[in-house]
Amino acid sequence: MAYELHAVIIDKKIPLEKAKEIAQGIIKNKNRTFYRLTENSYRFRNIPKQKFKPESFRSKKINDDITLIFGDLK
Repeated sequence: MAYELHAVIIDKKIPLEKAKEIAQGIIKNKNRTFYRLTENSYRFRNIPKQKFKPESFRSKKINDDITLIFGDLK
């Protein structure tokens, strides 16, 4: 069971341009640029959630501003 990166969540107190650079440094794929705004954060998607097993998601808090979401692919 290998976990893959689903999303990178970055707090809104970091400016959007800096958040894009941080997320791209973690995702490392120039073609994956989708992001959406939530109430308190920017959510950068690596792989869509439909590609994962529904209850396999885990999060890893890197620091106060960055959280990584992992999941087990179908």
